[in-house]
Amino acid sequence: MRSLRNDIHSIKVSLIIIATVVVMFVLRLFSFIFIPFFLALFFALLLLPVLDWFERNKIPKWGGIILITSASALFLWGNAMVLKKTSVELMQTKDEILYKAEQKINPFLLRIKEELGMENKNSGTVIDFKELTTIDTEKAISRVSKFISGVFMTLFFLALFLTGAHLFEDFLNRVTNHDEKSLQVFREIKGSLNGFIKVKFVTSLITGIGFGLTAMFFDVKFALFWGLTAFLLNFVQLIGSIFITTVLALFGFVEIDSMGTFLAFAIIITGIQVIIGGILEPILMGKNFKINTITVLISIAIWGFIFGIAGLILAIPIAVFLKIALQKIPATQSLAQLMDRISE
Repeated sequence: MRSLRNDIHSIKVSLIIIATVVVMFVLRLFSFIFIPFFLALFFALLLLPVLDWFERNKIPKWGGIILITSASALFLWGNAMVLKKTSVELMQTKDEILYKAEQKINPFLLRIKEELGMENKNSGTVIDFKELTTIDTEKAISRVSKFISGVFMTLFFLALFLTGAHLFEDFLNRVTNHDEKSLQVFREIKGSLNGFIKVKFVTSLITGIGFGLTAMFFDVKFALFWGLTAFLLNFVQLIGSIFITTVLALFGFVEIDSMGTFLAFAIIITGIQVIIGGILEPILMGKNFKINTITVLISIAIWGFIFGIAGLILAIPIAVFLKIALQKIPATQSLAQLMDRISE
């Protein structure tokens, strides 16, 4: 009897593993649909309170959906314009930036190699920046076209989500045969996830503004671009904030002539990340949203593999959603506890 139970358990585990692999394969295969789908769901959860506010103020639902979708399109268009403006300025100042980078970074790296006793085969050159910045035109055009189609699909899904937001609860009510407990769990999950996204959006926005204003104050090129990038990458828990801080610090090292001024610049952008990401965000998030570093890294690895850059942004919201959902189901609460921060 015990052997039979073990065999059944092994079969169940095997089926779960196979099902997980199949789901991941399907998500990756049809990522051109699922990426806009999840991004639209992300925006819909953020914007649902705005739609509710419109309805409370007797603005027709269709009018609210048009206003929200138009505002979202305008936001995406503004981001595209910032990227376009940065690309034009980058092409105009490319040679100057590359020259500064070679003059500042290569000597610094050469000193490190000498200290470590490493030989340098290329005299005076550790990194060939011109080779690194070579652009494949065909790939660039392909990526731009995919991005544009993705934007339109995201707006389409966003309109659908906003239109059917309240219909889903009615559908769930019918499926569960008016089970109030199931509806309460759904409402709690939706409310908690909405709270997480709002906090993450606000802290990311403050971080982006802080980075942009700091770059502008220290006369570092592409201040708007750095602010926008910091805003977006702050959604990538742990890795995103470290990456943007490091890259901007390196760019500041190239741009800023005075070492004292550069140190002040680096300290300020690091301080912004520490204060907002390390102190303010955990306080606003509360206990329910806290997940440990291992879960963060696993989530980023899985969703980054499936959806690429978009997956890095969506990884933490998806992980938080899973944790909240697992907390609400008695049979899976132990799994939710594994996702908690170890110190708690």
